[in-house]
Amino acid sequence: MLRTPPLKDAAAFVLACLIGAGLVQYHHQAHFDPHVAWDGFNLPGFDAHVYVAMAEEPHVFTVAPWGYRILLPELLGTFFPPRRIVQGFDWAARFSLILASGLLFVYLRTLGGTIRAALVAVTVAMLTPSVDRVFANPFLVEPFALMLMIAALILIEGRASAWLIALALILLSLTKEIWLVLLPLVFLKEWPEGARPAVMRTLRAGLPALWVMALMRWIWAPQSEPAMGSADYLGALGSIGMNVRVFLPEYLLGGLVVVALIALRHETARDYLREHLLTLLALLALPLLAAAYTGEGAATSFFADDVARLLIYVIPFAAALAIHLDPEHGESRTFGFNKHVERCAMALVLAFMLAPLALDSYSRVDLSTSRDGPYVLGFTRETLKTARKLERGETVAFDPVDRKFAWGVSPPNELGKLRFFLRDGFGPLAHYGIHDIRLRATRATLILPMLTPRRVQATFVMDAKESAWVTFMARGVKIGEALVGPQPVAVTLDIAADRLFRGDNRIELQCEKALVTAPRILRLEFLPAGPNQ
Repeated sequence: MLRTPPLKDAAAFVLACLIGAGLVQYHHQAHFDPHVAWDGFNLPGFDAHVYVAMAEEPHVFTVAPWGYRILLPELLGTFFPPRRIVQGFDWAARFSLILASGLLFVYLRTLGGTIRAALVAVTVAMLTPSVDRVFANPFLVEPFALMLMIAALILIEGRASAWLIALALILLSLTKEIWLVLLPLVFLKEWPEGARPAVMRTLRAGLPALWVMALMRWIWAPQSEPAMGSADYLGALGSIGMNVRVFLPEYLLGGLVVVALIALRHETARDYLREHLLTLLALLALPLLAAAYTGEGAATSFFADDVARLLIYVIPFAAALAIHLDPEHGESRTFGFNKHVERCAMALVLAFMLAPLALDSYSRVDLSTSRDGPYVLGFTRETLKTARKLERGETVAFDPVDRKFAWGVSPPNELGKLRFFLRDGFGPLAHYGIHDIRLRATRATLILPMLTPRRVQATFVMDAKESAWVTFMARGVKIGEALVGPQPVAVTLDIAADRLFRGDNRIELQCEKALVTAPRILRLEFLPAGPNQ
């Protein structure tokens, strides 16, 4: 195939972006509802709450595994004022899809596609249901991750240097875990040169991203929680089987897959499929695994919307097969970058490898035990707000009369009244309580957030139906006990600095007669001592 003049390719790239912009606007208008306005309290689904919480405080861990997909929330939190963060997710989704359209054009041209075939494929790709689903919930990372994945595919296909591929994989690893399924492509692309060069190139390209991923999970992991029940994987497989009729049409990608299958009559298309089969199979399985996952392990629940949403990662491969129908399809291209670009990529890779060390060491309790978006958002906001008050030396008081918030009943903008400090043992969904705060188990846990460990004077005003001893623990060590009830009793405790740490501290209350006497907390007050005490 004759090489196209660079100016013509550049003009076609701009045209691809314009096509993407037009179709992005089409999808956006199709989903526009003047009666729905997302803000810092009203958000669509669990993931949206988590990502907004991450963007508000990107250096503090939120909840696994979403918390490790930090790149987009970090960018929004850095460049947008707090009041614009929610709107920033919508803008980021649209911009990412527009740029992804242009990058998809470049990828298809790199594979040998003609300009006309690449532009048609971009148009069809942007009309698929998976792209349309982006605008039902623009807070998810799929558009941004798709853009980065296509950029990585271009570099892999174009035989760019290992440093450039490593940089692309690091960025993708900070957005979505799908970077792992691209490693076979790096290996197979180098395979004609021999097994050893293929292994070495794959290691050079993949190890930096693997290092960043491992380092983040080592220094930025949530506190452990009691083990949950074993995952019902057989139930999950059964759920997938029962929903075949629901998700199978989604795998057609609006007809793009049908065109891709027709293209397999060409030998060049079959060659492409063989080289990309491992990656493609993993991306085809991903939506089904995600649809049968609740955050609490495999379950019989099935989230059908996840299938169409996550199939967005299959689009570049389906489009790459479809362009082989063009009779003028040519050979794949390679390209190089000058040494300055490669040196910049190397410097950025090294910087990203050290970047996790700059993350905040604030130790977050494990919030992945519940897919409750408002709770995660309210908990992360209020713990840091409380910790900062204590850091300033202010007294923090929690009065059940003033702290009342019930999800679906209270106005969403009163989320700050969430009883975030109630963790376990106060009954189901105690954080959404509007009534008395009573111990419903022999052991109950309160959360005391701290930025700097310092001595804290804690005052519990409590009563009970009848007299009962309550023991108070911090980090597994007894810090006091008191006989409470039936009259109100003020219990003052000194919590030493060495019993606290930077993070969400658990203060445990133990009462053997709790199920009978139901001790009640009437007021909580925390008074920090000086910074050196």
